[in-house]
Amino acid sequence: MNKLTNFIITIGRNRFYPYFCVLCVTLAFLYTDPFNNFNLRYAVSYAGAFCGLLCVILLAKRKNLGNVLGMLAVVAECCANFLGGNIGAGLPTFYYFGSHVYGLITWQKNLDSHQHVKVRSLSEQAFLYTLIFLIIAVFFNVYLTNAIGVDNTIYQLITNCFIFGLGVVAQLLLMMRYSFNWYLWVILNVLVIGLNIYTNNIIIATQYLIYLFNAIYGICEWKNSEQKQ
Repeated sequence: MNKLTNFIITIGRNRFYPYFCVLCVTLAFLYTDPFNNFNLRYAVSYAGAFCGLLCVILLAKRKNLGNVLGMLAVVAECCANFLGGNIGAGLPTFYYFGSHVYGLITWQKNLDSHQHVKVRSLSEQAFLYTLIFLIIAVFFNVYLTNAIGVDNTIYQLITNCFIFGLGVVAQLLLMMRYSFNWYLWVILNVLVIGLNIYTNNIIIATQYLIYLFNAIYGICEWKNSEQKQ
């Protein structure tokens, strides 16, 4: 396990890693043939994916600049998800934007000597609160989707609800510097990949496939920092 962890950290810290991630999303965008068959949803998705990838990479590295790029990314992702009818995936982005503002402030107050944010461990009581908050968020999205009158298939509805719940909770834990947040991002990324393959958005699917690896890298990086602290 240590060898695998070290291997993942080595990839994540490699200077070419961000370039590779952006290249993958760019190829996915070009696959949609934007020059001959322009689609606004795909174009907005690409802009969000570009900023979003750099954002999550910097956050996994515990760099506060990731919060600035996160603000730009969530605006574009919100528009792309609403254009595709994925309300559960689109609604949390309003919350994400505000949380990045909060994160930008609170992370700046909790930096170590290397300008990396200090990591916190999740207590059993905090875990219980997290679980309760997740359940409330899932049911809130069911209500909201019905209130707005969005026409989702049952698969879209269920997946969007869990994406909404996991996204709200994981982002809160991330901004509060709890290392546990990355486990929730792993689950969420798997769901978003499946949803966007189902709704035919290869750009977002590719983006979240990279996010999935980055979340695993985040687990390794933050746990490593937690042990040192």
